[in-house]
Amino acid sequence: MSSTISLTSDAACGLRPLLVERPEDLAPHLAAWDALAAVAGLPFCAPAWMLAWWREGRSGDARLRVVLALDTDGALVGVGPFFAQVALGLAEYRLLGAGFCHRIGPLAQLGREREVAAAIAAGLMRATPTPDSVVFEAIDATSRWPELIAEAWAGRLRPRLRTDVTMDAPTIALDADYEAWLGRRERKFRKEARRTARRLEEDGVSARITAEPDAVDALIRLHHTRWRGRGGSNIGAEAQRVVTSAAATLDERRLAVVLLEQAERPIAAELVVRAGDSIVFWAGGFDPAWARHAPGTQAMLAALEAAAAAGVREADLGGGAHEYKWRLSDGNRPLAWRTLFPRGRRYPLIRLRLAPKHLRFGVRALARRLPLKHQQQLRRLLRRTT
Repeated sequence: MSSTISLTSDAACGLRPLLVERPEDLAPHLAAWDALAAVAGLPFCAPAWMLAWWREGRSGDARLRVVLALDTDGALVGVGPFFAQVALGLAEYRLLGAGFCHRIGPLAQLGREREVAAAIAAGLMRATPTPDSVVFEAIDATSRWPELIAEAWAGRLRPRLRTDVTMDAPTIALDADYEAWLGRRERKFRKEARRTARRLEEDGVSARITAEPDAVDALIRLHHTRWRGRGGSNIGAEAQRVVTSAAATLDERRLAVVLLEQAERPIAAELVVRAGDSIVFWAGGFDPAWARHAPGTQAMLAALEAAAAAGVREADLGGGAHEYKWRLSDGNRPLAWRTLFPRGRRYPLIRLRLAPKHLRFGVRALARRLPLKHQQQLRRLLRRTT
């Protein structure tokens, strides 16, 4: 059985969609795919990260369905990094890394987004199983990909688009100048950050940046330790495997753990992933015994200082309106969860079957408006009942 399906270019405004069902068949295109992620400044869209998640992080009946948009000479112009999640008689097409990271989505050469969207739509429409829905999870809220793909979807009725939920996602305009960025923080923050750094140094704490497996292990362990008293973390056992796998492909300039250590004993850690001139923080944690020294913030500051020295211009702090993120941020680039529904005979049934899922989205959106203490209580309650 063929693992790739090549369609004619007529269906895609001059581009040829290639539907790939096996990761090994992506090998000839990985360098070009990575270059698209670098230009877009989207670290979690890099193939090394997305395919590490595919190897180690997927669950259930998941089937790879990546759509490559190729020019007439075979050059890669865009990527639709999807997989089909099949359950209860439904086939939801989701983005690689969905539920594990954020600001993911299709990629395209600048100025050719509409052509690539047409190629992606053509590829998905020919895929097996037929998509009952196409889900864009934790994409940039300003992304036009859902609209562009919906517009290109062939059929008598245009697909319906639903915005399930949005979430704040603070960002930092680092502009390759750490001191200038720090100078824009509140005076109280700057003073406290420098004083805390001196105290940690006096206590023998030093920073180390590495992608070694022991650092990944420390990161995951400290993350769960930090969240144990706050309702628990949604990062599962597969996380260490995913990060370790990605680190085996990406060098330390692209993926690294920033560790704060005392006598080689980790007390705080942050994972940073880079593409182009942008970095993103994926997860972090610290030993609560050191909480008075704000070690998590200190680890982030160490990461930002190193990133600025390496020419990084923007840092993405991820979803969630946490107070510590706002203290560091210069702006906000919200995330959105959106769903595209092809409109055929099964459309009413599909909407009915997915209604409980969309109701949960609404409940979670309301829960985020609660005070942090009540959010933690609710999270603990839900974990006991599921």
